[in-house]
Amino acid sequence: NIKELSVSEIEQGFKDVPSFVNEEENPNLVELLVAAKISPSKRQAREDIQNGAIYINGDRITDLNFVLGKENRIGDQYTIIRRGKKKYFLIKYA
Repeated sequence: NIKELSVSEIEQGFKDVPSFVNEEENPNLVELLVAAKISPSKRQAREDIQNGAIYINGDRITDLNFVLGKENRIGDQYTIIRRGKKKYFLIKYA
């Protein structure tokens, strides 16, 4: 379970995963997916969310208006986004 990992376990286990430094306080999920290059366009990002292909820290997200808040951060430093079955991305907070 991703939510139970510690910050050091995340740093170790996800060191080879593409990462993105987010500087916004509470980013909109669609815009974050495009900014972090997880989805190539807003249209594709919306499609991925509607199809249930986006997971945040292991939880499937289907809300197009979803906003990432502090409750979505692990150790107040990371959010792990999964697209599809195997593509993981690490979001770091500045």
